[in-house]
Amino acid sequence: MQRRDTREIVMGKLVIGGQNPVYVEGMGRQNPYQVELAIQEINRAQAAGCEIFRLSIPEKSALEGAKKIKEWTKIPLIADVHFNLDLATECVRLGFEAVRINPGTLGDRSRLEELFSVLRDHNTVLRVGANAGSLPAHLRSLPRVEALFESIVEMVDFAEKKGVKNLFLSAKSTEVEETVEINRRLSKAFPYPIHIGVTEAGEGLEGVVKSALGIGLVLFEGIGNSIRVSLTSRDPVLEVKVAWMILNFLGLRRRGGEIISCPTCARCRGDVVDAVERVKAFFEEQGIVPPFRIAIMGCEVNGPGEAREAEVGLAFSRSGAVIFSKGRVEKVVPDREVLEYFIAFLAEKIKSVEAEKGGSSFEDVSSVCPNSKRNTSGS
Repeated sequence: MQRRDTREIVMGKLVIGGQNPVYVEGMGRQNPYQVELAIQEINRAQAAGCEIFRLSIPEKSALEGAKKIKEWTKIPLIADVHFNLDLATECVRLGFEAVRINPGTLGDRSRLEELFSVLRDHNTVLRVGANAGSLPAHLRSLPRVEALFESIVEMVDFAEKKGVKNLFLSAKSTEVEETVEINRRLSKAFPYPIHIGVTEAGEGLEGVVKSALGIGLVLFEGIGNSIRVSLTSRDPVLEVKVAWMILNFLGLRRRGGEIISCPTCARCRGDVVDAVERVKAFFEEQGIVPPFRIAIMGCEVNGPGEAREAEVGLAFSRSGAVIFSKGRVEKVVPDREVLEYFIAFLAEKIKSVEAEKGGSSFEDVSSVCPNSKRNTSGS
């Protein structure tokens, strides 16, 4: 797909916009004053592939913890601030790579002058993040997409007049159609990079599907420079994993491989569901992502033929199963030994991949889609 070009902004070690990678953002659940818990949360998110982390700064008591977290963390941090712009100003001074303010929850707008001055002095990114659920009062009579757009226009215009041009834009709705439309409008109107997400997507399957549709449709149009999957969950790990799946399946980025498997039917010769669960459990126990495509198929129909691109594959048969690689049968395995042998075969294959890459970790196999003009990994 042809990605839209934008201005580039620098956020820590990341260059966002232009033809750089679409980065994965996560958001913390912990209050920053709970420093140890917040750091553990960032650790888990980063291990799952998080590249930018957003911290909510709800009150002044969170600043001391935020300072300690900033001193510790290696990935760019965005301070998410509502109502009290003095908190945003303090986070810039603490060294946060970006602050996010919402045009609908600015509070005392007279404090914007000081914030903009500090942003300019520190060359810090300003995320202008509008939300359909918290629109400015004077725009609430408009259709929501129009109100979202106008709230961004007003803030960008004000920021530019004050010399703040290190801008990162985001407008979110909980509706898929509105999400697509507002991002189309932002893309046409502004040269700045855009962060994509579906707000308040929900919990579990509903949240995953809604997020995948909203974010995926926007990305498919070439719009978007970072994404966050907003799920009702106890920590950011699931949303980071889903974000990477969206990028993987659109061909925009690669972080390891994937496990493909058939849906099962009356032809199925083995327990595909159990096999997939056990293989996934193997990777969870090892704390790694699959480094290549793995196929698990229920019979010879889907077996080496349809899954011939898989680096490693399993196809159940009448007498057990066949293990194959790139469509070539490597081993015929009796029924009682299928999964044990397959997982052992996977482990050996992984070792050989690591050896070829000089012992690199699986996070290092990430790569940008070859269609990008700049082939730069963001991991």
